[in-house]
Amino acid sequence: MESIYNRIKNALTDDGILPEEFVLRPQPEEGMRFADGAIDGTIRYYMGPAKTTDINMLTQALKLASDERFEDAANALLTYFAQGIVMLPVMDRVQEWVYEHPAELSPDKLGRFAMTLLLQSRDVESVKFALTVLELLEQEPTKDLKELLLTLAACEELTLFCLFVLSNYDEANQLYFQLAQKLKGWGRIHAVSMLKAENQEIADWLLQEGWQNNIMPEYSAITIIKRTKLADRLQQPEGEKLAGTAGTLIGYSLQDEPIAGLSKYKRAGELLQAYLELMQEKAIAGEERERLENIKAFAEKNELANKWQLVELCNGLLG
Repeated sequence: MESIYNRIKNALTDDGILPEEFVLRPQPEEGMRFADGAIDGTIRYYMGPAKTTDINMLTQALKLASDERFEDAANALLTYFAQGIVMLPVMDRVQEWVYEHPAELSPDKLGRFAMTLLLQSRDVESVKFALTVLELLEQEPTKDLKELLLTLAACEELTLFCLFVLSNYDEANQLYFQLAQKLKGWGRIHAVSMLKAENQEIADWLLQEGWQNNIMPEYSAITIIKRTKLADRLQQPEGEKLAGTAGTLIGYSLQDEPIAGLSKYKRAGELLQAYLELMQEKAIAGEERERLENIKAFAEKNELANKWQLVELCNGLLG
């Protein structure tokens, strides 16, 4: 069986994208098969860290690797993750342990062990463990390492962990943008969640495409509204041409599922008013009418400074 790195590298197209049929995790004989990234996505947005899960075997692996007993360390990881535990919910605790026990660890040997796992391991969670360790080490952010990380990140099961390590690069935001454009599922959601609209190109892409993923646009819509300062842009001369996109993003952000939406956004009233004012000259029908009814219901149940003004605007548009 090939290493995970080789499986991904050999499957990449010339555009650096994995074929739709590529799945990193094997098909289980029984039960559901999760899409790449789905387990970690669910943990990140719904569950959070596991505060009571035993991490002793992971800390033992760190010590073994620091003694250059790489095979024993790798076997410890396999034994640990064979229990069905995944890396993401224990990641913070492992990193905290590393910070608290520097005298017991060898950064150089840990770095070599992590790189060995990234290139040779056939175990998904062991690769994530390696990325977790690599994020902590003061390792030179070389071009070769960057290319390795971008290759692994092309698989949406590993994107999130690669994004953490790529944060050490000066051009991290451009790397997030590069990945976000190529990915379509959980990887795009994670990349967009970390992507800053630092220039017009990125801001425009976020508005037009960043929310379009094959999981749920709701995961990214409110983030894009905030990052692009959409409330401000709607009040500028360009506002009219952004009205359609704004309506779509607002529609995806009216509910607090799967994540908190406009109800937790301090500029929600300002955003909605700017959008409704742009809609004054438009013919309202179909999907837009339904959206306006939902905006009215949102305004009525939330304490916004301009609550009744929004309700009146909706009533006027709805006739």
